[in-house]
Amino acid sequence: MQKLNYDAQESWSMTAGLMQSPIAITSKTADSIDYPASLELYYDLNANYVRDTGQGLEVGLTGTAIIANRPFRLQQFHVHAPSEHTLDGESYDGEIHFVHEAADGRLAVIGVFLQLGAPSETFANILSRINDESVFSCEVTDLLPTNRSYYHYIGSLTTPPLSENVDWYVLEQPMTISAEQLAEFHVHYDHNNRHLQPLNGRHVLYYQDK
Repeated sequence: MQKLNYDAQESWSMTAGLMQSPIAITSKTADSIDYPASLELYYDLNANYVRDTGQGLEVGLTGTAIIANRPFRLQQFHVHAPSEHTLDGESYDGEIHFVHEAADGRLAVIGVFLQLGAPSETFANILSRINDESVFSCEVTDLLPTNRSYYHYIGSLTTPPLSENVDWYVLEQPMTISAEQLAEFHVHYDHNNRHLQPLNGRHVLYYQDK
């Protein structure tokens, strides 16, 4: 399997250019959302596979996300390390992307930062099942914060073809994995994070979960 070369990102093919991801998020300049826009996540408890896709580790999980009262179907989630987005200048140890699609084909990605701390049982389960196509228990509650405050902007996929008009929801509260788990991930990927992209005048919104 040929892996995506993260050391030659300038050679990646892309379909558009001015609304790319990831970005550097700055909390002080984000505009507050003052209308109902909560995240409601109803993910299944069993996953279908764990794959090394050449871009990262991907888990075949399904479920539903209600984002600002609009339903999206979860397609999969995957892991980047270190994080792709930054928050107030801080890069995290990792970042999970939960990729969703609406009935009209629009994509929404929920990003969760990972930092070193207590181990994640779910992350350990994923690491032990790489390239396993069998169904397994994957309760992702220890990879999702209970507080659903987030930063929202319009961006792109972070791997080729880098398609734009993706709704991004980057959760403010990070989750934890252990140093040993991060080191095991790095056995497969020394780093698989795309470089930060220019904001190009885009607005970043902030929703505070009550």
